[in-house]
Amino acid sequence: MELKIFTTFRTIVRTGSFTKAARLLSYTPSTITFHVAQLEKLAGVPLFEKNGRRMVLTKAGEALVPYVDEVLAATKKIRNFQYGVAAYQGTLTIGAPESLLCFRLPPLLRILHAHAPRVDLRLRSLTSRDVVAALADGQLDIGFAYSVQGRDKESLTFWKLEEIPLHFYTSPRVAVWCPDFRARDMLIDEIPLVTMPHPGEVREVVDAYLRQQGISFANTIELRSTQTIINLIENDMGAALLPPFAVGERVAQGRLVRVSADPQGVTAFYGVHRRKWRSPVMNLFLDILAEERGADRTEVDDGAGSRGGDTGL
Repeated sequence: MELKIFTTFRTIVRTGSFTKAARLLSYTPSTITFHVAQLEKLAGVPLFEKNGRRMVLTKAGEALVPYVDEVLAATKKIRNFQYGVAAYQGTLTIGAPESLLCFRLPPLLRILHAHAPRVDLRLRSLTSRDVVAALADGQLDIGFAYSVQGRDKESLTFWKLEEIPLHFYTSPRVAVWCPDFRARDMLIDEIPLVTMPHPGEVREVVDAYLRQQGISFANTIELRSTQTIINLIENDMGAALLPPFAVGERVAQGRLVRVSADPQGVTAFYGVHRRKWRSPVMNLFLDILAEERGADRTEVDDGAGSRGGDTGL
């Protein structure tokens, strides 16, 4: 019996929906139904029943959950067995846009370091398109990007990490007289726009929003450093579009505030070269990333490399 039917069952329970489970695992609805039928055949009892338009667990299904958890936990221990008996060595090279590298990846890299303290990390700050190019050239082991195009998947495999919201932020002093960015057709000359230069996905989001609203800034400050952008706006130097994970602590402390504007967002992906040999530490970090996004890497990456990657950007 394939382990994927247990992963499918647990994902349905966690998401509360066959449809959401199919989307998360990048399966077709018929595959989800087939997996459930296989597990019900193995268990010998129905596990789900209709309640109106929804499918809910039967009593037997509820009782099965802890047993499935035990199977998946044991499977993970077996897969991680090599981690406890062999020391990781060598180098892992990772590339990512500066905002992800500086603010989103450190907690995940901390987990990696705890498992593999002897591995040398090579971290490269790159634009998303440079990440894709470096992956294709074999210069990176794992790369993170804010956009994936269809042609990128000819030699690369990508997984969706998460949807990232973007908001405009400024200092509390500037916010007192900062314009409402939900307004239309205005020239803002009170404060500069602080932003990444071209090319870059966040900059494209900024330009698209301002163009849509008919907003223009008399002055712009451009630089390719998220940390410096944050420092500038905190020191009353303007407003910037940023992900909450980069400024959450400053917002909580009252050092930065959100500017009124329609919400924006980008999608973060991570990927590898399909034909690149995956070292033990590379597989370890891929497992850490899969766990972060709530999916089983080996289930999503089923050889084709097209499931769980491009979402149409």
